[in-house]
Amino acid sequence: MNERNDETRKEAEQIDLYSLLLDYLRVLSRMWLWVVLLAAAGGILFFIRDYTSWSPRYTASAVFTVSISSDTQNSSGAGSFYASSTAEQMEKTFPYILTSGVLSRRAAAEMGQDNISGSISASAEPNTNLFTMSVTDSDAQRAYDTLQAVITCYPEVAEVIVGRTSLQLLDESGVPATPNNPRNSQEATKRGAVIGVGLGLAWTLFVMLSRRTVRRRNDIPRYINVKCLGEIPQVTLKKRSQKGKQVLNITDEKINGDFLESIRLIRNKIEYSAAKNHQKVVMVTSALAGEGKSTVAVNLALSMAQNGKRVVLMDCDLRNPSDREILRLPEGEGLYEVLKGEADIQDVLIDRKKLNFGKDMDFYFVPGGKAVADGSKLLDSGQMETIIEALKKAADYIILDSAPIGILTDAGILAQYADSAVCIVKKDYARVDSIMEGMEELADGHVHVIGGILNGV
Repeated sequence: MNERNDETRKEAEQIDLYSLLLDYLRVLSRMWLWVVLLAAAGGILFFIRDYTSWSPRYTASAVFTVSISSDTQNSSGAGSFYASSTAEQMEKTFPYILTSGVLSRRAAAEMGQDNISGSISASAEPNTNLFTMSVTDSDAQRAYDTLQAVITCYPEVAEVIVGRTSLQLLDESGVPATPNNPRNSQEATKRGAVIGVGLGLAWTLFVMLSRRTVRRRNDIPRYINVKCLGEIPQVTLKKRSQKGKQVLNITDEKINGDFLESIRLIRNKIEYSAAKNHQKVVMVTSALAGEGKSTVAVNLALSMAQNGKRVVLMDCDLRNPSDREILRLPEGEGLYEVLKGEADIQDVLIDRKKLNFGKDMDFYFVPGGKAVADGSKLLDSGQMETIIEALKKAADYIILDSAPIGILTDAGILAQYADSAVCIVKKDYARVDSIMEGMEELADGHVHVIGGILNGV
């Protein structure tokens, strides 16, 4: 039993990691331009820094053989051993000589200067009497002149430590012609671009982790504390023409099968909840605009009609009525004109015949009519309540396509006429706190929230 639980836990962890990767790639697909801009900015900044801060470094060097005077050999008795190890001793004592400053001062005096600007170093070949002395400076001629001064002064300074020595020149570089640190702006640009990309990817990760949104269906009960009624898959439509907007409508014979099936499953759950709680008026809303609320409302009403129910769809988003477009209907009068007293409900009500639906679909549609800047006063009227009460007597279900509840007051006003509500949540779109504010407004209106629908469109 424990082994089975361990396997289940490992599978869940793998799924979570895979989901996080998908979420990261989804956020990156929206932020890729920022990553490119950061890469370009990093490359440019590193190029400028390299171009302005680069300073050439020239190294002049000379190779010697080190020998000791005959007096030192006879007195020490070391002979050839002392001669072969002198170069290594000189290399070991060289840092101390440089630290003391004696050699630098003597070489500077030899050159007629107060101090030496370059750096001096020395090395010896193991088990030989070969000794290399080098001077590095930003000026090629000065590096060479400093080397000559050091060569002249060094034996006298080192005599106190390693005894009297003689340096015999074997080879020297002369005045260096090229710097030993050539300018490489291309490499600096690449390094800056890589750092920029890294910062962009890190920023994307920060945005993904800090921006708390609904990314998968189990986030709805976890974050919003309502049941998830289903998930609508992402549907990519073919661009048949640049004219007009492509819409999703389940009455279309070429509609995506996954989309159709998801609408049916959601419809069944809503009908079951509505029948169980004796509810007729269902409001469909969302936290923000652009979450696919109207598409779901229209297709939910159509699916209920296909399932043998008498359904009335009302476009109550008076600020942005769009249900006509989804049903492929021309512009005309609607709910706005009725509430203004400019038309009668029977004049604007569209039945199945005008929509070219078969006899098996008992479907009616009340369009929104003219778009207005503020429809809250019209919705909060006795006329609106009278219309809904009259339609409730003739229909099994009334679907109210509401304005977004997170940004407008219209949905809160419309909630007083609804028995229940469904919240459409677009995947990785609205922040959880925005959705929760909408849910609180529905709760204040004492509306039963059936659940949330995750829209992957």
